Amino acid sequence: MKPLPPVKPISLARHGIDRDHLSRGQDGDLQELWASGAKPVFEHRGALLVAAGGLFISDLVMVPGQQTEIYLGRDDEGVRYIGVSLDDSGRSQLDTSLATSRARDATDLLTAPGEGIDSAEPVWLPLRQLAESLDDVQVSLACEIVGLGNWHRAHQFSPRTGRPTRPARGGWVRMDPDNGSEHFPRTDPAVIVLIINTDEAGVERVLLGNNAAWEADRYSLLAGFVEPGETLEHAVIREVFEEAHVEVANPQYLGSQPWPFPCSLMLGFSAEAPSLEFAADKAEIATLTWFTREELRAAIERGTVRAPGLVSIAGQLLYSWLDSI
Repeated sequence: MKPLPPVKPISLARHGIDRDHLSRGQDGDLQELWASGAKPVFEHRGALLVAAGGLFISDLVMVPGQQTEIYLGRDDEGVRYIGVSLDDSGRSQLDTSLATSRARDATDLLTAPGEGIDSAEPVWLPLRQLAESLDDVQVSLACEIVGLGNWHRAHQFSPRTGRPTRPARGGWVRMDPDNGSEHFPRTDPAVIVLIINTDEAGVERVLLGNNAAWEADRYSLLAGFVEPGETLEHAVIREVFEEAHVEVANPQYLGSQPWPFPCSLMLGFSAEAPSLEFAADKAEIATLTWFTREELRAAIERGTVRAPGLVSIAGQLLYSWLDSI
C-alpha cells in the first residue's frame, strides 16, 4: 500500500478562532462580554441561523431569555462571539422578533427557502448542510456552538446527585450549586478507517460498508468508538475485525475532524488488509464490497454507489485515495 498524505484541514476541521479561555470568567454571566460588543451566534437543536452566505450575526437582534450562553472566542480582528443555544421557547421568541423587525411571517423561518444559506433573510439550517459554505472563522464558531449546545441539553443534571446544574466559566462548565462539583464538555473519540488491499499486481482496493440502517446504495468507511483502556491503533484493529472479520495491520494516522453530532472526534486512519476475505457482522454492517479506483469511480458516476461527501473525514480520506494516482 502506497503511503497516503495527511488529510487537508477542510470542511469541519478548519480552525479560525482564538478560544480565548482567559476571558471566560468563573461564572455563567457574560454581561461584560455583551457590553464590550460581542456578537451572537444562534443555535437551536443543531440548527444554525444563517443568511446572505454565512452565519446570521447582527447587533440588532434582541437576545431572548430561554437560552444557554457560551463564550466562543475571538477572531483575528478582536471581535468576540457568544454562542446562544436556544430552547424551543427561545427559538420561537427569536423567530417572532426577527419576523417583526423584517415584516415577515414567523413561520417563514421554520423551513429554509430553496436558496438555503444564500437567502437574504435569516433561516435555520443544519451544520452538515452549511459546512462547505462557511469560512474558517464561521465553521469554527459553528462547530463550537453545535457541540456545546448538544452537551448543555444532555447534561442539565448532575450525574452524581441528580440535582440541576448551571452553566459556569463562560458556558464551558456545568456546576452543581449545592456541592460545587464541576462537569465538563464531553468528546467521544472514534476511529474511521480506510482499509486497503494490494494484490500481487500492485492493484489497490478499498473496502466500503453499507450500514444496516442506510439505503442500499450508500457506502462509507468502517468506523467505531474508542473503548476504555485501548490505544487508537488497537481500536482500529478491533473495530474492523468486529464489523468485517478482517485482520488489518499497520494502522497509520492521517488526520482528525470534529463531528458534533452529538459529540464525536473522528480520527482518520489507513490500514492494510492481507486478503479480500471478509464477513459483514450483519448487525451494524449489512454488506461489504471491495472496489478498485476504476470500479468505485464508475459506480459513483452511474449512481449505483453514494459515497460520503467532503463534509466528513470519511469522504476526505476516500477521495484522497481515489485521487492519489
